[in-house]
Amino acid sequence: MATAKTRAQLRRLSHLSLIRSALAGRLRGTALIQVGLIEVAALCASRAHAMAGRDCHSVRDQLLTIACEWDLRRDCLEDQPDACLAAIADMLTA
Repeated sequence: MATAKTRAQLRRLSHLSLIRSALAGRLRGTALIQVGLIEVAALCASRAHAMAGRDCHSVRDQLLTIACEWDLRRDCLEDQPDACLAAIADMLTA
């Protein structure tokens, strides 16, 4: 277990925790050891379909932000930049 030393680290751990719990709820029975873009994309797609009443332009902007911020050289969720984790967390909580 990591210990946060700054606000930025605490925010990052909070975003990771939120994303991990959403993935655990969606992917029951599968290991969440190596979460990559495919799992996050599936999670965001199901979230977008579940919130059909929302502004479709806002959802599109959130999905594009996640896609732009994702670092393809490091596909693991924990290796993604803070901006990407914040965008994913915003998508899940909106």
